[in-house]
Amino acid sequence: MDIATKKVESVDSLTEALTKLETNMSYLQDTVRQLNDIVTEQQLLVSRLERQNEVLAKRVEELDTEARPNRRPPHY
Repeated sequence: MDIATKKVESVDSLTEALTKLETNMSYLQDTVRQLNDIVTEQQLLVSRLERQNEVLAKRVEELDTEARPNRRPPHY
């Protein structure tokens, strides 16, 4: 094998390696986009659930206050 053939094979090998890297990078970029969409969706859900929890906690507090008025029971 002469030097020219070795250089061509080396270039072909590097080109193939580069193509594989670019393909893998493309898949990884797609995966990152998908994960970002999932995280964004979950953050919206968490925010909604936190608001609901606050509303429910206030309602429980109101019901607890209504059930226990600040006056003495009649037997005192």
